[in-house]
Amino acid sequence: MINILGNHNSIFNQFVLELRDVTIQKDSMRFRRNIERIGEVIAYELSKKLTYTPRVTTTPLGIVTIPVVTHQPVVASILRAG
Repeated sequence: MINILGNHNSIFNQFVLELRDVTIQKDSMRFRRNIERIGEVIAYELSKKLTYTPRVTTTPLGIVTIPVVTHQPVVASILRAG
């Protein structure tokens, strides 16, 4: 399933705009931070598609069941020019 994040109203669009803006691109610290932010948004959106299993844990207030990721995902980056 393909999920295009830029098609929905989101803060993601602001970060992409700042990456593409020629005046903002000159600020390398801001450019780097926006790359990090985009990675965080993508990771959050991907986490919605993972499979989860319930896990029981004891907290100071009692016992609670929390869904946790069934299998730890493997993330590989692909650098592409063009």
